[in-house]
Amino acid sequence: MYLPKHYKIVSGSGESKFPLAAFDKALRNAGIGDFNLVKVSSILPAQCMYSEEITLTPGSIIYAAYASITITKGENGQTAVAVATSKNRDENGVIFETSTKENLEDCEMLVENMCNEAMEERSRKVEKIEKSSQRIFATSEMFVSAISAVVMW
Repeated sequence: MYLPKHYKIVSGSGESKFPLAAFDKALRNAGIGDFNLVKVSSILPAQCMYSEEITLTPGSIIYAAYASITITKGENGQTAVAVATSKNRDENGVIFETSTKENLEDCEMLVENMCNEAMEERSRKVEKIEKSSQRIFATSEMFVSAISAVVMW
């Protein structure tokens, strides 16, 4: 059984004439563009500690709970992610992520509220909630992409 020991919260954006290239630029802007992401559901393992630096070799597999969005001219968008850690480090935390083209002001609050609800339903006391978000606006003919993620390794 493998349990990640470290996590980091990231957000980024990118622009290109190709949708997938815009997403690649968003990944690079977030600092995770040289890793192979494996999308996971929204649980932070117990005793997983925050790290500023991703200590993996480029090309490595990294687990990620993430939201992404790609928009075109005249559209706005936002991604957001939040992670709640438990006061009891032997209990897992939760991660929630979302993306939207509407209600941009409520995006971070939404993921924070989902974290609080999920921890409450698990009868866990929240130590802290950390959030990150990325707003994007497409004003040209280019595609614009955003990602917000909690990456774990």
